[in-house]
Amino acid sequence: MEPLNVALVWHMHQPDYRDPESGRSLLPWTYLHAVKDYAEMLQIARETPGVRLTINLTPTLIEQIETFSSGSMGDDWLDPARKDPAELSEKERYFLVSTYFSVFPERHIRPYSRFRELAGLRGDENLPPDPGRFSVQDLRDLQVWFLLSWSGHCLRRDSTVVRELLEKGGGFSETDRKNLLQTYDEVVAGVLDRYREAERDGAVEISLTPYAHPILPLLCDTSVALQARHDAVLPLLPFRYPEDARLQVRYGRQVVNRRFGRRKRGMWPAEGAVSEAAVRILREEDVRWAASDEGILAKSLPGGLTDRRDLYRAYSYAGLPLLFRDRELSDRIGFLYAPWGPREAAGDLLERLRTIARTCPGGVVALILDGENCWERYQDNGYPFLTAFYRGLLDDPALRMVTVTEALENHPPVPLSHLAPGSWINSDFDVWIGNREENTAWERLARTRQDFRQGLPAGGEKLHPGWLNLLRAEGSDWFWWFGHHHRTEQAETFDRLFRCYLQGVYRETGRPVPGILSRHIAEPREVSLVTEPAAMFSPRIDGRVTDYFEWLAAGTVDLKAGGAMHHEYQELTAFYYGYDADRFYLRIDFSRPLVDLTEPDGRLELRFLGRQERLIRFEPKGNVLTMRNSDGTEMQNPGQAASGRIFELALTLQSLDLAEGGCFELSCHLRDPRQETARWPVQGTLKLCYRGHELEEEQWPI
Repeated sequence: MEPLNVALVWHMHQPDYRDPESGRSLLPWTYLHAVKDYAEMLQIARETPGVRLTINLTPTLIEQIETFSSGSMGDDWLDPARKDPAELSEKERYFLVSTYFSVFPERHIRPYSRFRELAGLRGDENLPPDPGRFSVQDLRDLQVWFLLSWSGHCLRRDSTVVRELLEKGGGFSETDRKNLLQTYDEVVAGVLDRYREAERDGAVEISLTPYAHPILPLLCDTSVALQARHDAVLPLLPFRYPEDARLQVRYGRQVVNRRFGRRKRGMWPAEGAVSEAAVRILREEDVRWAASDEGILAKSLPGGLTDRRDLYRAYSYAGLPLLFRDRELSDRIGFLYAPWGPREAAGDLLERLRTIARTCPGGVVALILDGENCWERYQDNGYPFLTAFYRGLLDDPALRMVTVTEALENHPPVPLSHLAPGSWINSDFDVWIGNREENTAWERLARTRQDFRQGLPAGGEKLHPGWLNLLRAEGSDWFWWFGHHHRTEQAETFDRLFRCYLQGVYRETGRPVPGILSRHIAEPREVSLVTEPAAMFSPRIDGRVTDYFEWLAAGTVDLKAGGAMHHEYQELTAFYYGYDADRFYLRIDFSRPLVDLTEPDGRLELRFLGRQERLIRFEPKGNVLTMRNSDGTEMQNPGQAASGRIFELALTLQSLDLAEGGCFELSCHLRDPRQETARWPVQGTLKLCYRGHELEEEQWPI
């Protein structure tokens, strides 16, 4: 039987964080991911002989790594880590204690006693920090621990500096801090050369995304959003510049060729976003291949994707070869497997690929996903999972690892007469256009482009700075963070960068900057993710909404508040909570009955972290509720639960050991008998407060 070809594509991307006026990086993620992920992902592959995969690089990411490597770029976040804490200003001390806990706590704070101690000094994240609580030694330890949390697996194993600092645990010296930063600087400086060597040796194929990671179909014509979603709301001022889409492709290829050598390369369009016009540009610009999501294929085939075997072959449109990613398998890596045991997760993925191999021998399955953001939630930064997965692929005769180009060499593509427009998210463009903020941003961009319809000097290999600012403003990331789909504490920075690039177009051509570009686009994020209860209430716990008023006073959680990664695991549709004088109440609405989501022997788990830790388990099949404390002892009569159309839970305040005016953390997990199958939030925990009788008093009329 001919083996199944597995084409694995890791997409490496960060927004362009460079301020066009100061030249400084406003956020540190390019540098830190270079240490933890870009270097490590390549090293893991190189340590397993025979691995074949495709690594997709964004040209603006390459430029930023080059600038960091030269030592010529300052960084607003990292510069305070390079200073002796005794010499920090009060503003810099405040910045340190405000931002240096921005890591995944379950993997990078809680396992380490000194980092936990420092987080305790920081106190309630909902309140402004007090840097006066931190001594000079505390601040130095915080500098080092923030950096150590970005060391990944391979550095912890191979670097004497990193190993010794982890063993030391605290009380770090100035020499410790400087040695760690020097180690990191050396890693960042060598990343791109290592990628070039890997491609030269034939270990990887390097593909690219258009220069600034733009949504190409929207650059060609924003009205394409109506084809993907008929109720899309368009900006008042259309954007219709296919020549810009072409320049993004052409200049992006120049950047990649300059660094890695001139050759014909494939392309993962930003967010897998395609349209017929965009793909024609890719073909005309001599792109080798492109890829998108299975949802686009389903909308492009005359009968839809009714037979999964149709997914596991190559296609083409307008003469350009195309692959379409297996969404479920790709998203399992990105969003589901992190809490699993590494071998179990790799085994599950391999078995699913073997199932495809049995029905589609000789076919092609494309796994395409973000190559950097998910690993912080994995054990050892994903090293044991990836190693087990790669070895499993290489050892199984039914599976064959290939680069995308290798996958296409022996599979003549099936021509498509129609290519549906859309992206990998819901097969439309809703994340980037349609919301008030998003549309305002498009209108600002369109007005700037209109002002320079004939006014930007032409450029060759080296573009005029005005063009560079315009191309960077056309990147997708600004629109990702505008609107309600995703939230970040750095929303103001993204808003500022977008407007700075537009301002830069005018400045670089000697024209006055319109005043409107000084106005914020994003609305202030004053509304919290969590809305607290309006009053005490006592619902009936029966698994259904008894009447309209039953949960009317409940607190709620905004489930749309996502982060840097977008996911499709959306079984949880609503979350309510509250309390009366004796009990704490929780209601979770799912897309289908909980008993169906956990068939046949699964359960819902709630992990509660307050003054005491509690693990609450509910088995819907037998309607069984249990609660255990931190040492695993089962607690008697903790409350009651019911699951029908909704899940409802009542727990005694005594069993939870809730303190009035205190806060606690909560996370929800679906499990089968062996593994976690879903969790909310995808990262971190929900932070809720129990006001107790304070809430009752707040409702008294004045």
